[in-house]
Amino acid sequence: MPFRRAVTFTLVTVAGLQVISATSTSAGERTLRVSRAERAACMPDAVRLCRDAMPNVRHVVMCFLGKKAKLSHGCRAVLASYGL
Repeated sequence: MPFRRAVTFTLVTVAGLQVISATSTSAGERTLRVSRAERAACMPDAVRLCRDAMPNVRHVVMCFLGKKAKLSHGCRAVLASYGL
């Protein structure tokens, strides 16, 4: 998959991180949803720090948590708004 297509796919996938909805699945998991602004705040960090985790949203979030000190202020603020 070309890099540009992978980034586009990730942008759409990270939309799965959109504003955490309290909707639970049968397994008790939460659906993650993010706004465009939140996606814009974190996408450069995803590409820079967690490219290997893309496009899996969960893996990107886990990568973010492992590299929290290296995240941009904006992306850290997004994670903090979700209690992460």
